[in-house]
Amino acid sequence: MLTPEQVAHFETFGFVILRQVFDAEEVSIIRRESDEIFVEDRNGGPAADKTHGIQPFFERKPYLSTLVDDDRIHGIPETLLGPDFILHQTEGRSRAGNTSWHGPVPAEHELRTVKINFYLDKLTKETGALRFVPGSHKPSNPDPYGDLRANNDNPEFRPFGLKPSEIPCFAAESDPGDLVVFTENILHSSFGGSLDRQQHAINFMENPRTDDQVTYIKNLYESWKYGLRPAESYINNDRPRIRRMVSRLVELGFETSKV
Repeated sequence: MLTPEQVAHFETFGFVILRQVFDAEEVSIIRRESDEIFVEDRNGGPAADKTHGIQPFFERKPYLSTLVDDDRIHGIPETLLGPDFILHQTEGRSRAGNTSWHGPVPAEHELRTVKINFYLDKLTKETGALRFVPGSHKPSNPDPYGDLRANNDNPEFRPFGLKPSEIPCFAAESDPGDLVVFTENILHSSFGGSLDRQQHAINFMENPRTDDQVTYIKNLYESWKYGLRPAESYINNDRPRIRRMVSRLVELGFETSKV
């Protein structure tokens, strides 16, 4: 469970960093299983010079598949979103190059989200650590960050007269075993990362309660290719908490992922 101070940090700034949640042995298992997934998805071929993403991801290996039910993970969305939160996607990415600034303004009837990032390498501001504009997840009118939200990767893009990498920010520098927890609405980016930099994430969402929220999540489902499609291995899992966190998606009639 998060402390009141950690909750306040997340609510105020849009992110919180949890240090050394997993030990070296656990990180080694995560790395081994992650490498296996990428090799299998590439049919044994070498890593490409572009970002390689896989969704669902954690469901594909024995240890990774249990992490959504690990108390150290489960307690994060439980605290921030309520006990009936939804698991809407797991993802794995072998990153290459920069990730431009992005983070949408919250839409009407939007459901709160929590993204938990696992990085398997030591990352600094200059080597691909996630960067945040603290507090940018909160809507305002007019929006002072409008120019940054469009995921603009044009090399000539100069928001506020600056290179995107020069935007004032907080760099979430991390070591393997740390967790970077944030809401997708916060402006975030990364610059300077090396080829085959692994970033994996578990994404949670608030359970819709009103008709408007149900309409909102159904519209998301229609617009997404992978999200909100629960893995069959989780729907039929022998762990009650895992079954519960995907049961609402089944109730809503969303198609499943055959993983």
